Amino acid sequence: MISFHIFQMGLLVLLVCAVMAPLPGCWRICRRAGWPGWASLLIVVPVVNAVAVFWVAYSRCDQFSAAPRRNVAPNSAIHFPAHR
Repeated sequence: MISFHIFQMGLLVLLVCAVMAPLPGCWRICRRAGWPGWASLLIVVPVVNAVAVFWVAYSRCDQFSAAPRRNVAPNSAIHFPAHR
């Protein structure tokens, strides 16, 4: 009979945590890029994750928006002299 030891259970939990840890970051990248957040779940599927990486890498970069940075006023304390 096959037994499932506590060590094997620990390895299974570690594997699940290692796979699920990058999901929130990938979800945020997908949302900022203008894709649905569920597209980040593609990194969990073994062969589809390689295709998803190329899909993100070779997609158009103009989908990223600088909107959160538009409301920031310039800091007058920082002065960059003009180089001649």
